[in-house]
Amino acid sequence: MPSLSRVVADRREMRSGIPSLLRSMGVKVEYQTLAIGDYVTSGYVVERKTVTDFVNSLFSGRLFDQLNRLTEHYEECLIIVEGDLSEALEQLPNPRSIWGAMTTLILDYDAHILFTGDRKETADLLYVLASRETRGKKVRPLIYRKARARTIEEAQVNILGALPGVGPILAERLLAHFGTLRKVFAASAAELKMVEGFGRIKAEGIVRILDSLHPSEIHETSQARLGGGDSDRATSSTSPP
Repeated sequence: MPSLSRVVADRREMRSGIPSLLRSMGVKVEYQTLAIGDYVTSGYVVERKTVTDFVNSLFSGRLFDQLNRLTEHYEECLIIVEGDLSEALEQLPNPRSIWGAMTTLILDYDAHILFTGDRKETADLLYVLASRETRGKKVRPLIYRKARARTIEEAQVNILGALPGVGPILAERLLAHFGTLRKVFAASAAELKMVEGFGRIKAEGIVRILDSLHPSEIHETSQARLGGGDSDRATSSTSPP
């Protein structure tokens, strides 16, 4: 076992017993209160869900929102679904709806989904993931925090990284593809989809945000139209026939 293999676990995962299993395998486990995800290795964030929670979060749309927030901060996101999926599908009136939602996750959100039978298998998977990250690679910081921009490049990344579902990794890909912020903001959804990591939903969502009027602008525009209409009516009423 490489000495650098390590995992950050959310404090709420202590009750699952998985961190203890990891430690028994020789993995260095550090507890933190994670804002997103349940486990973090160098470069990967892992969201662990029971089959029941996975199915419920798919139907409610909560999982899509979680995945957006995960990809804002990490290059690779992994969803581990723990339990018997076939048993859960048997209880659904329309099992195809789950496959449809999973297809959307994979194709439009570039999600990586793996299934484990129980907590022991989940710990084994995390062990392999932590070991894989330390073999012949430079170990990167586990938790990413937004730093104050010191260069133009950092400022550009911070600006793009503030967009929903983007984050620093995808921001750098956008800049490498388009060259400037202005070209990124002028890009269509189809052009954004040409960048690795951008599915249809994410690309269309960014374009919708960039094209939408701010509420204050909508209010001012409406007021101007109303004022213009009153002025026109006043002019027409005082004009000679």
